[in-house]
Amino acid sequence: MVNERFAQLIARKFSGEANQAELHELETLLKENPQSQYFFEILSEYWEMKAVPENDSIQEDVHFQQILAIAEKGTGEPADVPVQPAKKGGNVFQLRKLLVAAGIIGLIISAYVLIPGSGASGTNNPAQSEIITAKPGARMYMLLPDGSKVWLNSESKLEYKKGFNDSIREVTLEGEGFFDVVKDKKHPFIVHTSDIDIKVLGTAFNVKSYPTESYIETTLLRGIIEVTNKKDPASPKVLLYPHDKLVFNKERRSPNKVVPLGNEELALATPFEKTTLSKKIADSALAETSWLYNKLLLDGETLRQSEAKLERWYNVNIHFKDDKVGNIPIRYPLSNETIEQALKALQYVEPFNYRINGNEIEIWRKRS
Repeated sequence: MVNERFAQLIARKFSGEANQAELHELETLLKENPQSQYFFEILSEYWEMKAVPENDSIQEDVHFQQILAIAEKGTGEPADVPVQPAKKGGNVFQLRKLLVAAGIIGLIISAYVLIPGSGASGTNNPAQSEIITAKPGARMYMLLPDGSKVWLNSESKLEYKKGFNDSIREVTLEGEGFFDVVKDKKHPFIVHTSDIDIKVLGTAFNVKSYPTESYIETTLLRGIIEVTNKKDPASPKVLLYPHDKLVFNKERRSPNKVVPLGNEELALATPFEKTTLSKKIADSALAETSWLYNKLLLDGETLRQSEAKLERWYNVNIHFKDDKVGNIPIRYPLSNETIEQALKALQYVEPFNYRINGNEIEIWRKRS
């Protein structure tokens, strides 16, 4: 019933019939269910574009169908839809379409949260936390209760407490996420990962922290962030400025740790490594943030080094059948290609054979 009510409130808001109580109710529902913000923004985008010349009505109707297709997919990817004749009727027809869309969106929200295997899921645990998950092969967008925007990459999870806005705004990330944080000096925003904490006031940055990888990356696009080593909180904090990239080596998480090196012992250096990215490169062309634009950039990595990225991107498991394949650096952008199309393209860089069986992929060296 909550989703039905949500759909009704959306339709009344866009038709201009919602009273102050209903607007307040809608605002409350959006804050309590931030994953619903994605669909609300999709409808908002369409409503703002409704005023078009009459001879453009067919194109407008196609655009509307594309928006619904995007919503159903749960990703930011465009979808091909058939062109159907649009009916005339001005705002009455617009409202009729929005009412239908609101009903569809209500159903989508139910499926999006409850059906296993959908692109994302939201659950409540006993500690009254909201957990949002982007499953393998999917990417998603959401709004936090404070209005901050979050994009989650494949196989990522974001968790936050119900009292998110009460004092400190805290989230816990496992995987990769991009954050565009609303500025609020009274309520600092902190991203917790397995080994580092990232504190901000208002900024845009990317964090990559997969549990299976030996490093954590954070890349700042706007504002300032402060990074703390959770395993050594007394160590100096690291400040990042726009276009700075920080890599945290989990194997060096303790600066006092020593490892054997022949007959000697080598004290490991700081676990942090900071570099500055070129400001001339667009965000969509940066390997660190290209996934936001539905692009996977293999920028100088070998096929083996790209194994985990490809597995998450396509929701597959890759198996190398010999040690001599997959060691040539690759510079290749992937976008809407299927995994088979991607493998065929990569064969031009390094000759290899492959076999696809469902989600399992075997790769071996091509014999001369």
